[in-house]
Amino acid sequence: MPVKLVGRTTDFSGKTLWEILGNLKNFGVGRLVKRNIMDRYPEPSYFKVLKVETDQVREGQDRKIWAYVEKVFRGRKYPKVVELYSSTYKADYRLVPRCEEQALLDRVAACKVEERILPKTIQFPPLLEYFLMEEKKSQGQPVVLPQLELKIKPGRDRVYRKAEDNESPTVEFQSSKQKTL
Repeated sequence: MPVKLVGRTTDFSGKTLWEILGNLKNFGVGRLVKRNIMDRYPEPSYFKVLKVETDQVREGQDRKIWAYVEKVFRGRKYPKVVELYSSTYKADYRLVPRCEEQALLDRVAACKVEERILPKTIQFPPLLEYFLMEEKKSQGQPVVLPQLELKIKPGRDRVYRKAEDNESPTVEFQSSKQKTL
């Protein structure tokens, strides 16, 4: 009889942070650790362990720890120390071997992080654009192709910004208007 898997699939592959750091001398202070989920980006990302504190063992949370790390995300080093706690139980970490550490640090040094400039406005989705144009027609107003003002979510990992008045965007959005059958 074939095996049938039930439940949610996961993208995690690796060990929890405690499984890695608990087996290292001095809890791995000074070592580099990567999350496998960050491999989706072309720029290098990693954590450099600065301090590790174990949490009181509570029911169901025996794998969580407090880790204070230097975070490099997509080639950009964070200016402040980052505290990891909520994601340390996830089995998605791997230790960077000492022989690969220098190559990873060299990739970060060679990584040119450029700020991507987005346009101020983009086209509405096709169906919404159609409804807006029909509404203008029914009200007797002149039909002008509407534009949607772009809103950018603020955050520390953001490498995007809106174009100023005299700038041209470096990223263009493609409209996906296709005829349906």
